[in-house]
Amino acid sequence: MNILIAYDGTLNAKSALKYGIGKLKEEGGRATVLHLFHSAMFVDYGAGPNAESMARAEAARHLSEAKKIIEEHGAGSWIKVEEVDGEPEEEVLGFLEDGNFDIVLSPPRYKSLAKTAPCPVVFVPGTILVPVDSTANAGSAIEQIIREASATGSEVVMLGVLPVHMYGTSEKAELKKVETDTRRSMKEIMQQLEARGVKVFEVMRPGYPDEEILKAIEEFAASMVIIPTMDDMPSELNKAASIVLEEAERNKKPVMVLPGS
Repeated sequence: MNILIAYDGTLNAKSALKYGIGKLKEEGGRATVLHLFHSAMFVDYGAGPNAESMARAEAARHLSEAKKIIEEHGAGSWIKVEEVDGEPEEEVLGFLEDGNFDIVLSPPRYKSLAKTAPCPVVFVPGTILVPVDSTANAGSAIEQIIREASATGSEVVMLGVLPVHMYGTSEKAELKKVETDTRRSMKEIMQQLEARGVKVFEVMRPGYPDEEILKAIEEFAASMVIIPTMDDMPSELNKAASIVLEEAERNKKPVMVLPGS
């Protein structure tokens, strides 16, 4: 994994840096910390001649803090620090053109990166979308959801998907049972997340699961998607997971498809 971390010294940027270091320890790879100084904001700035020099002194302190975080948490990991001046989103995009990065970690203030970056962008903190259906049994996926939510300070949106296209007008009772089972699955997962201190919301959507997942990613500005599946049971959610993974043009958010049991 090759990670680019957009760093500007804010608390969110520090969280993104620590999260990135954690990913390197889990999965290996390398990271580049791109220290951003927004020099463009001082063009025609009327706050006096010392404003930029004071801001640069503050930026230098932020850079020292980043290096300290790397020393304390990133021992043994390949991490490089680069410094750039300019408009932050533009500098990040320019840097992405020169490197083969797999993912960008960023504070949410640079949200435009989600639509323009050539690779997935995770915002810290963000929103984790967890689609489920009537077959859902989060099982071991629960721990991964909790780890990701805790590490990024993110909230979770539980998306219940109801495949109404599979049921005809004479199958209302069957469809109602599927809805009941889906709501029960959602409730069971939500209770486990809330018991571990994760903030979670729920929403139910009828339609083709893959389309509803892709629409929910945009609607809730999801920073990542975690789909618990059932390896031993075919389902519309399993099919949807495969389709969402292939929709690189419509979805530039990381998708984790995890076994639920």
